[in-house]
Amino acid sequence: MKNGVDLKELKDIEKKILKGISLKDSFSNIKTVAAFDIAYTNKKYNCVGVVFDIEAMKEIENKEVNGEEIMPYSPNMVAFREGPAVIDAYRSLENKPDILIVKGEGLIKPNKIGLASYVGVILNKPCIGVTKELIHGRLDEDRILYEEELKGMAIKTKQFANPIYITPGHNISLNSAVEIIRKLSFEPYKLPLPLHLAHKYVNKLKKEN
Repeated sequence: MKNGVDLKELKDIEKKILKGISLKDSFSNIKTVAAFDIAYTNKKYNCVGVVFDIEAMKEIENKEVNGEEIMPYSPNMVAFREGPAVIDAYRSLENKPDILIVKGEGLIKPNKIGLASYVGVILNKPCIGVTKELIHGRLDEDRILYEEELKGMAIKTKQFANPIYITPGHNISLNSAVEIIRKLSFEPYKLPLPLHLAHKYVNKLKKEN
């Protein structure tokens, strides 16, 4: 036991979540998405969820939740550190979205859950991971490979900037994940617009704390 965290228990939960992951589309029609971002200040977090209407291309709701840091940062435990906050923010939304987008990874390493897989399986919702840095795997042109298997895609969303990295987390295929993120990406923003808004709101909260 360290810092109140039972690592063996978390590993058991991780194994169960890994078994539950599906990378097939579980939807036919998408009207809304929700994007989530988290910021930490003095061992406290703020998490903002933004619901976005894809057809009207506009924000229809945003909610914030906050609380005590669940565990110290560890690159192998990001899903457990941030996942509960995202789930809490999702549950606070009045408009439940069709698709979720989180700032984190989906399923890249076969024995390790990313934030998008954790959130997707727990909520049983399609969830896409988006990052600004390639954390795991390697690039082959615009394809993200892990142990020579295709796990995600890099897409250029802003001129003269590095790409963003897309990985499916749960209940969505790679092709659909990329298509949705492309549809929501506009200059001058590097992140897809709903995630950009969540990031902007959470940074504002961080500055106010």
